[in-house]
Amino acid sequence: GGGSKSLAKRHHEKSMLRVTEEGATFRSYKDGKKILLTPESSVRAQKAYGADIIVPLDELLPVNVDETRLLHSLYRTHRWEARSLQEHL
Repeated sequence: GGGSKSLAKRHHEKSMLRVTEEGATFRSYKDGKKILLTPESSVRAQKAYGADIIVPLDELLPVNVDETRLLHSLYRTHRWEARSLQEHL
């Protein structure tokens, strides 16, 4: 229910540090170390796990984001998808 969503959101806010053109930086829930997930490292990890379907890295924005930020994120996601495809090939 709503409680689990609130808990997940709090966990996400503590672990997600930033999103840049390079990728997304997280804080490990295990040891607190910073982890940079790039489009390329995401594809490599999924291939290493033997994934049948590989999902490219993208940015999950809040519902109430303004159009400028939405478009900025959309275009970055397209660039990340191109990088993911190059890594896959």
